[in-house]
Amino acid sequence: MRVKKLYQNEIFVISIMCLFQGIFLLYAISNLSISYYEAEIFYEKKSLVSLIANLSCEIFGRNDYALRVPFILIHFANAAMIYKISKFILKRRFDRMVATALFMALPASMSSAILLNPAGIIVFFTLLAIYFAKSEYNIALFVLLSVCALIDKAFFMLYVGFGIWALYTRKKELLLLCIALFSFSVIFYDVSSEGKPKGYFLDTVGVFAGAFSPLVFLFFIYTIYRIWIKEEKSLLWFIATSAFCLTMLFSLRQRVPLEMMLPYCVIATPLIIRVLFNSYRVRLPKFRTFHKIAVGVTLVSLAVSYFVVIFSDVMYEAMFANKPQRHFIYKFDVARQLASELKNRGVKSVSCDNKKLCLRLKFYDLPSGEDAYIYERNSENSTQSIDIYKQGVRIAKFYVKI
Repeated sequence: MRVKKLYQNEIFVISIMCLFQGIFLLYAISNLSISYYEAEIFYEKKSLVSLIANLSCEIFGRNDYALRVPFILIHFANAAMIYKISKFILKRRFDRMVATALFMALPASMSSAILLNPAGIIVFFTLLAIYFAKSEYNIALFVLLSVCALIDKAFFMLYVGFGIWALYTRKKELLLLCIALFSFSVIFYDVSSEGKPKGYFLDTVGVFAGAFSPLVFLFFIYTIYRIWIKEEKSLLWFIATSAFCLTMLFSLRQRVPLEMMLPYCVIATPLIIRVLFNSYRVRLPKFRTFHKIAVGVTLVSLAVSYFVVIFSDVMYEAMFANKPQRHFIYKFDVARQLASELKNRGVKSVSCDNKKLCLRLKFYDLPSGEDAYIYERNSENSTQSIDIYKQGVRIAKFYVKI
């Protein structure tokens, strides 16, 4: 009886989910090196992401765990917020836990937990704003929306979603605030759609399919459509739908920064679960076979995507033995192993023919200097070479003059 009560305790179940996923995410971190994009955020950009990462490394030392673990904690906070928001949408405790588990398992959510980017922060403040709005904490909501304008330019999309919802529900004060904050974001951060028109629609669809896993993405599209034509439209639906539709629209003429738009879509898991379970439960048991098969296949697809993210290093041997540079994780690889080997050879500072590589090595206590010069291609000036291996596959070779 006690065991049954534990499983019915949502806090206990979500804590267990966080514990197991935390183990997997820590393993994923053990196989990552800082990328150039992340090193640029860490050293050169002034943002909340950079502040959190630098503060963590200042306290716990400069290493990949100190760099990334704070964002795992933000990911867990987002999972708790998803459960909290689900109470406004899903009546059953089981449904809410499934929505939370789905959010945690999405490849996009997992990536935001282990990579240095603003996605986790965007998700957290968006969910907090939704919670304030649904709880009618109007002053807290207005303050939070105003603060978000100073945190990141990606929040301009939040104001679009909130603004359309405010127009739909006739909340004049909120609508005026959203218009003002949207205008501020567009002007202050120079958000524009200028440039040479070029279609990226298929690329964008591909990224979305990877971020959700392909079949969950189809469920997401169906959910957007189903609610649009038949069901009650919530604030969460307005935010996810406006982000998705505008992304698809703009992708017809330009490349859209998806790291700014995806966070507003992955939070739609409570809506996906509501539409799915409503469609399933309204049918008699003998007419549920199709739904069971669809859910089963989707779960397999999601599990494959999940473990591809966690055990991405295994794919070097399985799929990228001949061309490891094509592996999606390659740009988050190499630097730590290279720095370790250089230190073993007595190098304390480096110069590189690739300045991006130098910035990455700086994170591993190899500042710019004259101890060694690193070439990415063979050079007559080099005196040594360094091979980097993963899963028995040589993924990089560097030439060094010491």
